[in-house]
Amino acid sequence: MSRDNVMAQINEQRVDLPCVDVVYPQVAGLSDKEVQSRINQMIEEQITDLLSEVDCADGWTATGRYSVEVNQNGILSIRLEVYTYKEQQAHGMTVVKSLTVDLASGKVYELRDLFKRNSHYILRLSNIIKEQIQERDLPLINEFNRISDNEEFYLTENALVIYFQLYEYTPYYVGIPEFVIPYDRIRNLIREDGPIGRILEDQ
Repeated sequence: MSRDNVMAQINEQRVDLPCVDVVYPQVAGLSDKEVQSRINQMIEEQITDLLSEVDCADGWTATGRYSVEVNQNGILSIRLEVYTYKEQQAHGMTVVKSLTVDLASGKVYELRDLFKRNSHYILRLSNIIKEQIQERDLPLINEFNRISDNEEFYLTENALVIYFQLYEYTPYYVGIPEFVIPYDRIRNLIREDGPIGRILEDQ
C-alpha cells in the first residue's frame, strides 16, 4: 500500500475523571505501529496540556470534543477543543489545538511545510486574514499585522483554516476566530508534495 492510500481508523477515547467530559481521537489500523503509537502519544499530550489546570477537588470542570477534518491520502488533520471552567469565575476558557500529520512517517506539519519556498505565503495569507477581519467586522483588542510561519492551523478537504486563541486578537465574546482560506485562493503557493498538494490529488 502506498502512503497516498493510507487512511486511519479513528477510535474515540474519554478522559476518566469525575469533573471532566472530554472525548478525543486515537488512531488505529496503521501498518507501522511505531508511527501509530507516536501519533496517539502526541494527541494524548495535547489533551493532557489542555487539562493541565483542571483539579476536580478545586471546583474545576471541563468539556471537550474533536473533529477529524481530513483523513485521506496519508494525511490526518484533527481539531481539538476543550472548555474549562472553575467555580466562581466570570466565565470559562475555550482553547483549540490541532494536529496535521503524515500517517506513513508520523511527521507533524507546520504551516511552513505547506508552501513552496520563497512563495511569500505569509504575506498572502496575512492579507486574506485582514480582508476577512474587515468583511466580518471583527473587533480587535490587538492589531493584526501578519501571521508567523508556525501559526496554528488545520486542513479540511477544501480549505486551510488558521485560528487564534481567545484574547489573542479579539475579545472573549467573539469566541475562537477562525479564518477559512480556500485552496483555490492559494493554489499557486502550495507545495505539490506537501499535505495540501496530496489532498488536492483527488480534486
